[in-house]
Amino acid sequence: EMVMWMVKSEKILIQGLSKTNTGNFMGFAVGGPFMLNHTLVVYNSSLTGDTTGKLKVMLDGREILNHWDEKGNAEFEAPFLLWAARRTEWDVSMHDHDVLSIKPSINWAVGPWPKRFQQAPQGGLYYFKLPSGVEITVSGVDYMSAVIKMAPQQGQSGYCGNFNGIAEDEFEPPAPGSVPPVLVPAWNRAVGEGLEQVSDADNLFKLASPELALSAALVQQATALRVGRHEDEMMASPCKDAHALDEAEQACVSIPDADLRAACMADFCLTEKASVVDDAAMSGVMEERLSDGRVPLFVGHGPCIDIGGQALRAVRTKGVRIAMECQELLREVGAAIAGVVGAQLKTEGTCELVVRPGTDVHDLLDFAPSGGGWVDADLSGGVGDPHGGLGGASFVAGVEKDLSWNCWRLD
Repeated sequence: EMVMWMVKSEKILIQGLSKTNTGNFMGFAVGGPFMLNHTLVVYNSSLTGDTTGKLKVMLDGREILNHWDEKGNAEFEAPFLLWAARRTEWDVSMHDHDVLSIKPSINWAVGPWPKRFQQAPQGGLYYFKLPSGVEITVSGVDYMSAVIKMAPQQGQSGYCGNFNGIAEDEFEPPAPGSVPPVLVPAWNRAVGEGLEQVSDADNLFKLASPELALSAALVQQATALRVGRHEDEMMASPCKDAHALDEAEQACVSIPDADLRAACMADFCLTEKASVVDDAAMSGVMEERLSDGRVPLFVGHGPCIDIGGQALRAVRTKGVRIAMECQELLREVGAAIAGVVGAQLKTEGTCELVVRPGTDVHDLLDFAPSGGGWVDADLSGGVGDPHGGLGGASFVAGVEKDLSWNCWRLD
């Protein structure tokens, strides 16, 4: 196999895995600072000898989306990091129609491009929503067919290109006579930066393998080391010797929570990277915020509704389109304005803050969301003039199920 850079940038890293003897695309891995150094891996199970050709999904070495309902559907949520779904068929309310509009350079034997994702594609249909607006749609057709949707990154390189608008510095045509004329449009040779094979040190597939996962077992192993359990447990632990254990303890001593400190030690021994200490500390901060109610809580997929099933008044932003930014806006504004009780965001839409009746929405003008502020029409009327003619109760009780929406509540 060959591991290549699909997207290589300062914050976003996406790698692809191909079979060198056939050229088949078999898997991809996503990581980097935008993922808080967590790693998502998706691969065709035939890589491990499974003849069924199913797609497997791993987050930090743990399999997810592997428990399906009677229709073969599954969902997974890691707040602030990942929302993932498996479907057996294309869902117009969830999937991006632009995927079907892609024009392949030639028609391969597996059929027209849309058929790779429509109806009931082989291996299932997977959809991933990641931080920074990154979305990935995947099916198991032709081992794996995948579409990455994201904003261009500064200094971006890799096989997906640099997105500078100049096609000539992305590829060059094949040598004359090297391939049949019908294949020429699909046989361009990539040129540019980031086309080297990924080194073992940077290989996200290896870093996220089950043996190196930061799992509950590793936490227990690190805890066993910390309290001096039996010697054979030490031999099986991620810390190779007593010196490594001492270094891990010193590196993670500032983490107050015992379980997080043990997890930090295990990760430190596995990766030998000091950055894991910052990640563990951030996890502690996130847990603290969740416990005291200062962080938005995910309610479900759909517009926010009250206990009676009615929509609440919503005030739209002009340019906040990323889920994490929408949640941060809710946290910031909700801390200052008691009437702000939630937020909702539709795919391809902008963030909307949900307010209880009687809230003076003009107070929102004290805040300036990115992308141009607030939609003026939603601020008209001030108090008691609910957007869309709906009022709702004073809190978010649930959602009107719609997979194209996300709803958060501020408790």
